[in-house]
Amino acid sequence: MDIIALLQQALDASNKLRDLAKKVGDADFKMIVADLHSALGDAKLESGELKLKLAAAQEQIVGLEAQVKQRAEGKPTYTDEGVYSFEGELGRFCTSCWDVGERRVRLSDVPYDFHFAGKWKCPKCNARYGAEG
Repeated sequence: MDIIALLQQALDASNKLRDLAKKVGDADFKMIVADLHSALGDAKLESGELKLKLAAAQEQIVGLEAQVKQRAEGKPTYTDEGVYSFEGELGRFCTSCWDVGERRVRLSDVPYDFHFAGKWKCPKCNARYGAEG
């Protein structure tokens, strides 16, 4: 059962005790029931905040696991064309994007008429590779 549901049951029981305290008329008993009710309410709020923190932590863990997986898959190989390649992946990758942010950005082909400026272009940082000299 969910902790918030359990706290809600405890609050409901506390409300019944408060109703009973009205009938009893003992001031000390009423004070204890009021303190109990207040503490249970605080616990319910705190458990809600903890759930939010837990969800954020789990989201962060997923992101970190993805980074670890990416690094575990291997570093790039620098080719004689001046670009990176990754084992198991087709195509050429931008050296600048990998070196700065470890982003695998696949290079796109440049039309033949513009090969004087480079055969491939990075769609992210616009770096050009394989210029004909």
